Amino acid sequence: MSRKPLQIKHIVTYGVSLFLLLSAHLWAQERPLIYSNTNPPDNAANVYGIIPMIEELKDIIPIKLVPGSQLFDSRTALASIGGGISDSGEVISSYSRSDLKHAVILNDLMYLGRNEMVVNAAATETLLLDCPNCMMDFAKSNTLFLSGAAAGSYGMLCKSEVTTVAQMKGKKFRAVSASRRWVRALGGIPVSLSINDMVEGLSRGLVDCIVGPVAWLKSFPIADDVKYIYAYNVGAFSFATMIINRGIWDDLRSDQKKALWDAQSGVSARTVVRLYVADAIRARMLAKEKGIPITTAGQDIENFWQEFKKDETSTVNEIAGGLGAQNPKEISDNFVRNIEKWEKIIAASGLANLLDLEEIDEGILHNAEVEYTELLQKNIYDKINPDDL
Repeated sequence: MSRKPLQIKHIVTYGVSLFLLLSAHLWAQERPLIYSNTNPPDNAANVYGIIPMIEELKDIIPIKLVPGSQLFDSRTALASIGGGISDSGEVISSYSRSDLKHAVILNDLMYLGRNEMVVNAAATETLLLDCPNCMMDFAKSNTLFLSGAAAGSYGMLCKSEVTTVAQMKGKKFRAVSASRRWVRALGGIPVSLSINDMVEGLSRGLVDCIVGPVAWLKSFPIADDVKYIYAYNVGAFSFATMIINRGIWDDLRSDQKKALWDAQSGVSARTVVRLYVADAIRARMLAKEKGIPITTAGQDIENFWQEFKKDETSTVNEIAGGLGAQNPKEISDNFVRNIEKWEKIIAASGLANLLDLEEIDEGILHNAEVEYTELLQKNIYDKINPDDL
């Protein structure tokens, strides 16, 4: 019996299907995955957080870094990644409050903690393991949350004198999210400026002070404008170091997803240790070099903080409910529980001593990166199969 020859249209259909299948399978090897953020190229988040990941994954998933707000700014990051302007990148939830109405609860509760390693781990665990509605927020924006970090060692970087609580009254402070409530409670006037605008805002006198990590003295070009630093080390602000476009993630092979997933604990740990802990040390060294006095807050701020945070959970739950968040109390309760859990983990590890370093010690910082990476991997990332995301 002779075989019937394949008709031309069947051959064409088969060829097109095969081409599409191979294109999807080889996508990550033919076109680099674009990662973008608002940080300058030489910012520690890129140098220590992202670039090592790119090098680690280069034979599995080629990744190209596009830094410095070339593709989006802080306010448009989520929409830009979800819309495919960038494949992945950094996102600050408080700039997308209506879209991330559950996830932003963790940002708004930043004044419950003061150690960035604790708050980062607690926020990441809450998002990935204890808050399906938070993950659904990202999903509705066509994105997937992969890792986070936290900014700590907070204080006020000022152009005009602020060395006491009394001197804060009536002054204008660049403050976002929960820091606006903090500033108001201290008698100051909060002013909304994006990360991109705050440098010029301080230089031009639109604000008297920036509320943020002391590390920003090193991370941003503000050292010539800052004349006083009031350091109280209260508050730690969590954010997403890497979210990815949902379609891009779905197109990755299983081994690529696994490799990218396993790299996230390192991205998170290195960003926290190098961007905030290490840069806070460098910032204090820079302040000394430039003659910028650093006033360390005393018991008055400690007492104020203890009173301030008593109402924070209920306040944030009410705000979240107004945004349409479901069960905000459950999310905040989980976050509080995870903060308490990670306070014990970090204390037992000895990593908390990092915050007391006065000079850069590369050996200590490297060991801290390794240990913190292992803690995040063991307690969070190893508990999730990336194929199930």
